[in-house]
Amino acid sequence: MSLGFRENVPARPAERDAGKKSNSLNFAIRGTISSRSDFTIGMMGIGILVALWCIATYGGVVRSFYLPTPTRVWEGLADFHRRQWLLLSIWRSFWRVIRGLNLVIVVGVPVGILMGTFASVDALLRKMINGVKGIPAAGGLGLVVLWFSTEESAKIAFIFLIAIFYMILMVRNAILAVNEDYLSMALDFGATRWQVVWRILLPGAFPRIWDATIECCGIMWAAVVVVEFINSSEAQLGLGYLLYFGARTQDSGKVFAALLTFACASSLSDFYLHLIRQRFFNW
Repeated sequence: MSLGFRENVPARPAERDAGKKSNSLNFAIRGTISSRSDFTIGMMGIGILVALWCIATYGGVVRSFYLPTPTRVWEGLADFHRRQWLLLSIWRSFWRVIRGLNLVIVVGVPVGILMGTFASVDALLRKMINGVKGIPAAGGLGLVVLWFSTEESAKIAFIFLIAIFYMILMVRNAILAVNEDYLSMALDFGATRWQVVWRILLPGAFPRIWDATIECCGIMWAAVVVVEFINSSEAQLGLGYLLYFGARTQDSGKVFAALLTFACASSLSDFYLHLIRQRFFNW
């Protein structure tokens, strides 16, 4: 018999999802938004930043030596393109990052898997890796110059050393994050240790391993610009050389043009790696 008020019954799953979706548009904690909303808000953020940039530079709030106008940055890009440096620099930096990332994956993923799987291997390597990881990048650069001089191989070796220890530890953590119940179930059904590794641990950890690849790619983009900036010459073009050229000529437009090009190249790499993650490893 109805008493004239709604009974306090749990909401259906569809109702809870709908409520979460509507609340997410009002800054719900850990809420979600659609891809279209995400893109729109992101473009709004970029638009606001560009508008503030224009106000600060064209309005004379900030001196052009410290922050050039968008027009001067565009002129810097045009000058790089006229010298036939722009596309070649992007390609060479991209190729160095790809080669270094392949080496990091080939070395770092197996070592990380072994550390995450076997406690004895983890105990053997973890403290050494944590210690080496803390060495400043400048120290690593000095070691690379000692070993490889300033040739092309030195650039690859430097970005490899910058990222490899992070890759190993993130892969190790990805393996350790796999639900223990899956391992127990597989062992109860008689799976061998290597079957557990190949059929349970690796599939369970692969999304996180790919996330580690994305993070290391970003680290290596930062590292390649550093090593290209320090060892800069027109014969070894890269985005770091564009940055060096702008600083040497004291042209803030060229410096910011190089930084903007670097940001775009790094963001595009990150974007495509995330697309691969969503398409093939989204579980």
